[in-house]
Amino acid sequence: MEIKNNIVLGDVIEVLAQLDDNIFDIGVTSPPYNKQKNRKGGLVKDIKYSNITDNKNESEYQIEQIEILNELYRVIKPGGSFFYNHKVRWDKGEMFHPMDWLRKTDWVIKQEIIWDRQIAANIRGWRFWQVEERIYWLYKPLNKKDNGEELKSKHALLTSVWRLRPEMNKSTVSNHPAPFPIEIPTRCIYSILDDKKGCNIIDPYMGSGTSAVAAKLLGHSYFGVDISEQYIDNATNRVGNITDKEINDFNDEISKHKVNKTYKDRKKEKLNN
Repeated sequence: MEIKNNIVLGDVIEVLAQLDDNIFDIGVTSPPYNKQKNRKGGLVKDIKYSNITDNKNESEYQIEQIEILNELYRVIKPGGSFFYNHKVRWDKGEMFHPMDWLRKTDWVIKQEIIWDRQIAANIRGWRFWQVEERIYWLYKPLNKKDNGEELKSKHALLTSVWRLRPEMNKSTVSNHPAPFPIEIPTRCIYSILDDKKGCNIIDPYMGSGTSAVAAKLLGHSYFGVDISEQYIDNATNRVGNITDKEINDFNDEISKHKVNKTYKDRKKEKLNN
């Protein structure tokens, strides 16, 4: 199966099972959250995806996510990373946290990043309005003691709280109901790979194609999976016709990855004084 600049139509687990081991450098995705029904305030519409209903038995959903994440672990290279966007959910007063199933996967959970979306999707008052989602940095170690390479200061300074508004112009982003803002896959990929080029990026829920756009702008190839032929057609068209706005948003994100003085510089100055 071609893994460079290809989006495949099919079920995620079935497509992943056909891939060879250790072929991707990094991945980033956001799966459907299994939000089910009637979890929103009356003024917030349910998210409706093409070809799927986001309404499974929770136990079945978590088992499926574990299976998919373990397949992703297999196809990512040792020393590689995967960024997994999800959120804390409630049903009938019971809280479901992504850590409930992430700890059962093969991955090392390197960090939990808070995505501060700055707006609330649920506007009822049963709890303080939830404006955050989670992004988990998952790592496939080279060996049992491997903690991976240290991030460069220009990336690490962006902290573990990412204040980024969600993509608001959904009609111009492949007509997908829940697209990433381009800053998220750009930040994930660029922070790990830095100025490397020609790496292989995977997004197993390609959706609107934002991860593919970020990969292309960073000089990498992309591989995606989606169950909707409509989304694949839209995403493919989007990657081939990247807009000025997307380029501007991408460049704005890249510009944030800078540091005036590194830790070594500050330490050297302190010793000289």
